[in-house]
Amino acid sequence: MPRPHPFGPESLRSPTGWPKAAVATTILATILLAVYWPILGGLVAQWWDDANYTHGFVVPLFSGFLVWRERARLTATVSRGSLLGLALLIGGIGILILGSIGSENFLMRSSLVIVLAGLVLFHLGTRVLRILFFPLAFLFFMVPLPGVVFYAVTFPLQRFAAEQAAWTLDLLGVPVLLDGNVIHLSQITLGVTEACSGIRSLISLLASAVAWAYLTLPFGLIALAFVLLTLPITIFANAARVVATGLIGQWLGVEYASGFFHEFAGLAVYSVAVAGLGGVYVLARRLVRVTGKPHK
Repeated sequence: MPRPHPFGPESLRSPTGWPKAAVATTILATILLAVYWPILGGLVAQWWDDANYTHGFVVPLFSGFLVWRERARLTATVSRGSLLGLALLIGGIGILILGSIGSENFLMRSSLVIVLAGLVLFHLGTRVLRILFFPLAFLFFMVPLPGVVFYAVTFPLQRFAAEQAAWTLDLLGVPVLLDGNVIHLSQITLGVTEACSGIRSLISLLASAVAWAYLTLPFGLIALAFVLLTLPITIFANAARVVATGLIGQWLGVEYASGFFHEFAGLAVYSVAVAGLGGVYVLARRLVRVTGKPHK
């Protein structure tokens, strides 16, 4: 019989175990804050300043909710620390040091998730880590992508949005000339910039889809397909935004296609993408019923 860990979840049910667990948790949290405080400060500042990552404020709150949601299972689980957690913890610290040496924010910020997973595995064992795996993994959505990856994804999205918008405008009878990511119309010229690539909607919608699938769909191909379909939904919704901007500028004038409309169109695109994802979700639930998989 495995011996219960003195600081494990089951200690919360013991009058003597609770103070020990609280002290251990406080010490670990203090050490983590001391090490990661400058890194977390920069991360929160980027959430605030970079519109592509404002969803970062919600991600840790949602992960915290998921942990709270599993509180009954956690307190009922007998924990037994694993030395594998020490290896994971050392790996996370190594990534932190490597990121610090190379001034790579993505590595330094991501290391926090790995360190947390290592601490859970080392002190509480595989059973608890299995319960907390998704809440911990979901925290990666709060970490902005490395610049090289971000722009490698953004440029094809810009190009595709411009090509699809030009094709659609031509199909609608609007004379159009496509020059790279720039769409020339007789009354307006549209530049499909980084902000118009759809990357902002894609990142936040992907995080939303993963959370949605986890909470409501059984794990498997249906849930995976639901998540992956966020990519074409977002891409085509963004292309529709470029088309709408072009049509308004062509028919009503440049002043109507900029300013308030341009900002409103971003919200409209996200709303359309969410509605499209909602339609896919309805289809996914029907497939779940047909296949007979249990609902969450």
